[in-house]
Amino acid sequence: MLHTKSFSVKLFGAALLLGGVIATGCNNDKKEPSVTSVSSMDTASMKVDSSNSMVSDGSTAAVVPATTADTAGTAKPNAAKKGMKGKATITMPTKGTGSMEADNTGVYSNVEYLPSFPGGNKGLQKFFDDNLEYPAAASDDGVEGTVNVSFVVDENGKLTSPQVVGAPLGYGIENEAIRVVNKMPVWNPGKLKGRNVKTRFTLPVVFQLY
Repeated sequence: MLHTKSFSVKLFGAALLLGGVIATGCNNDKKEPSVTSVSSMDTASMKVDSSNSMVSDGSTAAVVPATTADTAGTAKPNAAKKGMKGKATITMPTKGTGSMEADNTGVYSNVEYLPSFPGGNKGLQKFFDDNLEYPAAASDDGVEGTVNVSFVVDENGKLTSPQVVGAPLGYGIENEAIRVVNKMPVWNPGKLKGRNVKTRFTLPVVFQLY
């Protein structure tokens, strides 16, 4: 009788021990995210945030994300022009549009005298000829197109807030247009009623293969 009771107690103890092992295994399957994985998520967020760069006036300049720099965009490859050399052609607008009133940040979209590059149209074209590097991805796939780069020319002729207006072509074209604009020297500022004013200017940059 005593032997049977002792055996039952041991059997019960073994069952409890087995149940504990199973319970521990189940809990291990539901681990909280580790510090490493959280850090990775934070790093990814920082990479996305860094696609926008702050400019001197406190606004955010739109920059094409790295994920679309090589291919993604609206441009259509042209097999007949694959591997050709490329250049950018510039045509300066002769007049603005809209009312000659400043927005809530003090920037005008239309003025009596538009901002201009020192040296005029010829000087601006030479600057692009000397500084633009046609994106390899665009050249390899025969991609061309026009990029409209908008920026503000302040009262002293300094360029700020460059951004691309419209759907991106992709293939690194927008990145290259912004890079060249960021290298530009001081412009002649826009004028309204005889005084220099902050003016938003949109520059069409035509990427061509030849």
